[in-house]
Amino acid sequence: MAATEQSPVERKAPKRRATVIYRRDQEILFVRKRKAKWNLPGGRVEQDETPLQAALREMSEETGLDFDQLYYVSEYEQNNVIHFLFETSLPLRKKPKPCNEIADCRWFTAKELEKRNVHGSIKALLRHCAPQQGA
Repeated sequence: MAATEQSPVERKAPKRRATVIYRRDQEILFVRKRKAKWNLPGGRVEQDETPLQAALREMSEETGLDFDQLYYVSEYEQNNVIHFLFETSLPLRKKPKPCNEIADCRWFTAKELEKRNVHGSIKALLRHCAPQQGA
């Protein structure tokens, strides 16, 4: 390529994240790392796993909760992140507890989200993908 030619701008591949909405009545489970904003449980989809496998792994790693299945809701892209969104409302067998890098787990209603320090991208995700709960 000659010095005067410009290479096309390379767009970074979007990050892939498995995100879980866990409902209990009118509440949704949120997690947060130490000194961080509240977030939905989930994390990066590793190269050797499916989004469902990542969602199940992340729920276990972050909350200590193990599920046999989660229901796929949708794929949502925002800020160069693809969220593979899963949902469950299975009855609790045990209480969620913060594990690994997670400092706290709490249940919030949609109304409480406005008063909490929740990631803006998560509020937008809930409005677009789970509006029936008023989030």
